[in-house]
Amino acid sequence: MSIVRKPATTSSTIRSPADVDSPRRRPGNPLDGDGPAIKNFRPDAEQAHMEVARDPGASVPAVPAVTITPLLSAGILPVRPEVKTLEHYLLKPPEKLAEANAQGFRVVKGRLYVDIAPGKIAQVRRDRTSGEYRATLLSELEPSGPVLFFEPQSKTWKLERDRIHTGKDDVFELGLDAGTTLVARGLRQFPAEQAAIIRSELRVVQSTFSDASRAIALKYQEADAVYESYFGTDHQSVSPRFSECVSRGLAVSKEYQGFWGDDKFLGVDTAGNHLAWMYKGDFHGRVFINRKYLRAGALSLTLGHEMLHTNRIDRFAAIGPNASDYFYLGVEARAFLTSEPLTVYDVPERGVSEVIMRGGLTAEYLNVFMNDHSEFLSGVSHYLGMRDVPDLQTAVDLFNANPQMRAHMAANNADSIICATKSMQELHRSKTEYAWLDSLIEDL
Repeated sequence: MSIVRKPATTSSTIRSPADVDSPRRRPGNPLDGDGPAIKNFRPDAEQAHMEVARDPGASVPAVPAVTITPLLSAGILPVRPEVKTLEHYLLKPPEKLAEANAQGFRVVKGRLYVDIAPGKIAQVRRDRTSGEYRATLLSELEPSGPVLFFEPQSKTWKLERDRIHTGKDDVFELGLDAGTTLVARGLRQFPAEQAAIIRSELRVVQSTFSDASRAIALKYQEADAVYESYFGTDHQSVSPRFSECVSRGLAVSKEYQGFWGDDKFLGVDTAGNHLAWMYKGDFHGRVFINRKYLRAGALSLTLGHEMLHTNRIDRFAAIGPNASDYFYLGVEARAFLTSEPLTVYDVPERGVSEVIMRGGLTAEYLNVFMNDHSEFLSGVSHYLGMRDVPDLQTAVDLFNANPQMRAHMAANNADSIICATKSMQELHRSKTEYAWLDSLIEDL
């Protein structure tokens, strides 16, 4: 997992691993052999027809006369106008009302109505800050009502989700590093502005996987160069695996934005420099996010990386690629490779990958990012059919000597996959941009 991706810098080749304070070094592991897979809306002016049926005993403040244009026959349930609870927003549904769609919305001339209970509906709008749906009055420019959540089983919307936070106080939550405090379970417990950033970054992740998927399908001639940068000269043998990872990553990224996805994000306060991480063995697929580094534009690549570690996740239909962390692509440690990257790319990690895929990996480079090299060692051993590899240096030598092994391990390495995905997105966007410019020239 990438944590805080630094811009490319020039490094001296005489530095030692101890001189590099890598933001991708692993924190402590709560379980032996299963550490965190990380690196050391405005409304229209029309009014739905409503017969006001207020409680005659209620105290009603004087209001100016208004003109009501009929659309649908509905009646406001008896309420106390001064009480800003869900009751204040309830409506009696008219005889004829649009059917609810798969998301539980009844759409009437661009307005959204939801079923609260039998014979009770409410209008909702999306809160532009938090992204959540709130009950609203037709007169409001911004929704003022409580947050509502769709319950798929009953097809109704409720004040609270019928759920239990899965995995609460389990070994992964209790095994956080000393000095790390869990402060938010689910996006609803994050401050609104932080939850909005996470949701925005999730959309960026989905866009990255989606654009890369289009690039793969269109078979751009330039794609071979991208593949060779990340998977070496034997890239053709692993291209189906990369395509599958992108497809699975896209599906998972959509699920993390769905109903069950909100509870998969946990906020922590820590002195560490890790941006986010997850535990590969966590069936709940939770992502721990360090709020200290939570800002727009800094999280998407890390989230994409983490999603690639997933396999089956409870309540998700998608199955992740189950990628490993054999090695990381860190520009902050490129001086520890056997040669400097020769080409500078829009995605700087691509140049680092090129050196590694040419057999330029070193044990010193690996030591910058982690102390535990068990995944790399097991990856080499598994590929060669060996019981184990005696030491890290031997494993590195074997890796550098075998291009087929390098291709295979890179195609199962989360950092290689997410950075290759990003490069494919850049390729797709450049091709579509040039095509648009060409069309403008032709029109002239």
